Amino acid sequence: MEECVTNWIMVILTVIIAFFTYLVWKVYERIAWLTGAMESHSDIMMRIEAKRGINGDPIKLVAWDPTIEPPPIKREHGEEIDVNTIYVYLPLDQRKNKPTWWGRVQALLRFP
Repeated sequence: MEECVTNWIMVILTVIIAFFTYLVWKVYERIAWLTGAMESHSDIMMRIEAKRGINGDPIKLVAWDPTIEPPPIKREHGEEIDVNTIYVYLPLDQRKNKPTWWGRVQALLRFP
């Protein structure tokens, strides 16, 4: 009798864990969608502002693939930057040298 009760408790706990796993998965899907929507909105707003420009002069946007070569700009704290050109990274799916599945796993496990 005790074994039957233990088995039912294990089944119920497994179902509860499966439900919460599904719930977390759905929440992360929503977070990913919202993040993507915010990024595309920011990208569109940047392009509109670049078109508007500074004092009527439009700002040049350059698509940049960091897998081919590093950006030609020097980024350091306290350094003045040129705002007449903005380098926009290409999305991962449009880059020439796409990361392999092993590279994506390593990037996932790498700490910032």
